[in-house]
Amino acid sequence: MQFSTGPSYTPMDREYSEPQNAAPRLEKPIIPINELGITVVEKDPVTGGNIIQNVDAAIRQGTSKIQLVFNQPSYNAIGGRPKAYGKEVREGLRELARANNVTIEGVEMPTSSITNLSGFDPQRFNISDEKRHKDLQEVKDAIKFIADVSGGGGVDVWSQEFTRNIVDASWNQKGKWAGQFEAYETEDKFATEYLVDKRTGHVMQEIRHSSDIFEPVFKKAGKEHWGEDMKGNKILIKAGDWVDVDGKWIDPFNNEELLYRVPEWDPTNKKFKSERVPWDRIVERTKDFNELAKERSVVMEPLDPAEYAFRLNFENKWMQARGHSLFYTTQYEEELRRREALKKALEYYGKVEKAIPPEEQWKMLREDPAMHGMFIPPEYKKPTEIIRQNLDQIQHRLKHVHEASAASDAQADEIRRTMDEVVSLKKYAKDKAVESYAEAGLSAFDETRNNRRVERPIHVGPEIGWPTGYGGHPDEFIELIKESRKKMTERLQKERGISSDEAKSFADQHLKGCFDTSHLGMWLQHFKKEHPQESEEQRLGRFKGWYMEMVAKMQKEGVIGSVQAVDSATSAHGHLPAGQGIFPVVEAVDYLKSHGFTGFVVSEGHEEEQFGRGRILLQTWRAFGADIADSYFAATPGGSRWSDVAETYFGHVNPPPYVVGEYRPTDDWVFWSGVPLE
Repeated sequence: MQFSTGPSYTPMDREYSEPQNAAPRLEKPIIPINELGITVVEKDPVTGGNIIQNVDAAIRQGTSKIQLVFNQPSYNAIGGRPKAYGKEVREGLRELARANNVTIEGVEMPTSSITNLSGFDPQRFNISDEKRHKDLQEVKDAIKFIADVSGGGGVDVWSQEFTRNIVDASWNQKGKWAGQFEAYETEDKFATEYLVDKRTGHVMQEIRHSSDIFEPVFKKAGKEHWGEDMKGNKILIKAGDWVDVDGKWIDPFNNEELLYRVPEWDPTNKKFKSERVPWDRIVERTKDFNELAKERSVVMEPLDPAEYAFRLNFENKWMQARGHSLFYTTQYEEELRRREALKKALEYYGKVEKAIPPEEQWKMLREDPAMHGMFIPPEYKKPTEIIRQNLDQIQHRLKHVHEASAASDAQADEIRRTMDEVVSLKKYAKDKAVESYAEAGLSAFDETRNNRRVERPIHVGPEIGWPTGYGGHPDEFIELIKESRKKMTERLQKERGISSDEAKSFADQHLKGCFDTSHLGMWLQHFKKEHPQESEEQRLGRFKGWYMEMVAKMQKEGVIGSVQAVDSATSAHGHLPAGQGIFPVVEAVDYLKSHGFTGFVVSEGHEEEQFGRGRILLQTWRAFGADIADSYFAATPGGSRWSDVAETYFGHVNPPPYVVGEYRPTDDWVFWSGVPLE
């Protein structure tokens, strides 16, 4: 059987049936056979085959394009990944591919250990710069590896940059598909926001939407009017603004002025009033706070609701610490003045007592005020004794003020510093991810320029991830790549002296993502019904519309560098060959190809290999309408397709790979390789 992209006849061909005039083909295959590849693992978990054996086996199946998949975790000291393949192995892979006219298109990093470049560690649940640098180094090693074995190609990282909610994601708040997705039915009530300390990368606090925050009820302006601020400047005070006891406007961005807010007194319960602030009000107040900051020209990054909630919570703690300090220091200066006065009095009465004869000193005795009281007989002491006693008491009180007040001020400063250093996880982790992908893009740029074996550009980028993490939605996929390109462009201009236009072109060339069609299909499990009576078929139909819109959007933004064509029979993550599931995989790839996509397409549908070796490739050929040579067959209308002959007598599904009984040759006379002598 000869595989090709169209009919082929040679002078030696002869027909076994009467030649017929083939009807004209109405449409071409979506992708020719020689442009459809497969993924190949470096170490086969079933056979134990090594990377060369697995590549050789894939070539014998008929593939002409391969994406290698590193499946050994990065924390394994031995067993795989670029560090395990030396000069001879790399040369062997290079020669094996060249001899068979096969292209190794790229590599995928191990999903068991490298799931992002933000440094997010899902086990420890923190952002670790150590992990980020280790993962980034693994990616750089993979860039050098693909340069050596294939002279170019792509390196992709399964993108789960950090955990985030679905219900309140920015892309789920606007546009045609707003509010169509949720992680689970009550996510809006029980979703969790995370905050991270930039100094350590540790998750500082989690804030649940179902948890309320309480704050004191402060005096506010009842209506809009002109008044004064705390500095005496004329200002328009709006209804709801904080005011002090004299009605002066309090600046919400001035920490010290916040101490002049006046809490409302509850005379019935003999306590200050407090109020509950639920999540929806936090969201509303965050928006108002950011707008006020912009209006007042305050230099600060806009807060998100989680940061505002944290600020509100810690502001109460800061006020408490500062309040303690103020309480202890109320009489501090007065005590210092009394102490100085008593020291002078001690010096004076000390001289007087020395000048008076001992027998006359009883005249100097004074009643000790500390012992004065009902039912207590008076006690008389010398003035110096009473003064020293008072000095000791003052010294004790000052010591208490020094310790308690200073500690409260230090605590207040630490709280304020923490408020400045803690940011939402999604902000911090995204910045780290952008920084890392830009760095990886620079490595791809350098390797493309400097490695003599490179014949085509190397690109690196995220593989669209699962819905559970940032990087799994097409809008996040686009945002991550475009912001990384922007960062890389800036660094190329600053560090390499490259012009703006040229730097942008290089960034576009070396930073591209991998579109996994099955990962996009997983959003079906989070796609809400339009109404309770909607059937699953109708829901799936609407979802396919969204699916194709997202494909069109990613193609328009120019962020896709490669495609893993994978299907699934349900909304769960699957690895079926294209056409064996429920998603429009073929239509998606067809759209990309017809709109200028030039990257490689590989099948990752290895899940059906248990039903017949080679289905990862053969079923992909079938789904994409690949055609074959017609030399030994009567012409069929429109020409022969792979689907016309697939799984016929020469290639049944799951043929037995062994023989038994008398048909099995004896082991008595065989070479060490297992080949019999005859």
